Amino acid sequence: MGLDWVSVPKNTHGRGFGRTLKLYLVDGSPTGVITAELGNWSGKVLVASRSALPDLVKRDESGQTGVYLLTGPDPKSLGRTLVYVGESDTVKKRLVTHDSDEAKQFFDRVCVIVSKDENLTKAHGRYLESRILALIRNADRVHPVNATEPEFRGLPESEIADMEGFLSEVEVLLPVLGFDLLRGGPDTEPRTQTPPPEGPTFRFTRVGTFARAKEVGGEFVVLGGSNARVKETKTCPDGIRALRRQLVEDGVLKEESDGKFLRFMRDVSFGSPSGAASLVHGGSVNGRKHWKVQGSGLSYGEWRDQRLAIAQGGSE
Repeated sequence: MGLDWVSVPKNTHGRGFGRTLKLYLVDGSPTGVITAELGNWSGKVLVASRSALPDLVKRDESGQTGVYLLTGPDPKSLGRTLVYVGESDTVKKRLVTHDSDEAKQFFDRVCVIVSKDENLTKAHGRYLESRILALIRNADRVHPVNATEPEFRGLPESEIADMEGFLSEVEVLLPVLGFDLLRGGPDTEPRTQTPPPEGPTFRFTRVGTFARAKEVGGEFVVLGGSNARVKETKTCPDGIRALRRQLVEDGVLKEESDGKFLRFMRDVSFGSPSGAASLVHGGSVNGRKHWKVQGSGLSYGEWRDQRLAIAQGGSE
């Protein structure tokens, strides 16, 4: 079951040109093997659930040289995702080994990156593995479980340039496939995309807090230097409690000297304004109402409604 090539026209709001993506659901199921290609890119990505691993290793692509990622929830830490990055001359052999490895029992999804023209060499694979690991650590969205992270520079300058171009396409494609591991904060968008227009900064100031946030790449990002209340209310959702504990353990939230507030040591992304507001507040709260546009006093919800009204009118 496939999806035809679809060209997206140039965005009229200054976001650059669209991209062409082809997805193929090999057995017609979203949990089976899926192949993905970007127009005019020499690479190819295959993803599958762990249960579909036998179907993945049967495919010719898995016998090639490539890079692979294993992802899944951390059994010791609620809400945290683990990832292992590897490379091999024959990817399927490594995947079969990992499937029976007690240290890799966490993974429930697999992503394989190969070249359609089979031009990736062992050196290319090692370079991509090293760079992907570095990007994952820099983005700080998930926890890599690789024991070592060797820097690999054993490529001629021209081939490094080629691999960086190849990697730029990987950065664009992986989030579409549910492997959002490489994107960092507001200043680290994929390198092949035109940065989105600068949006407003939002402020949250309930119960003595002072937090700032921006919408970036479809996420609501609380900016480093913001603070959150230490105290949690009875309405604080269990997921938010767990996330607060995890961020404290990871050193992302650090208690301030007054003992009343926690400081964000870096930007942190959320799926919604309410999730961000609840973490800052320490209890369930409506983010659409209580995040305010800096300098105007509009609530996030009011600002959003204005944007939608403009969009329906077809102009800005």
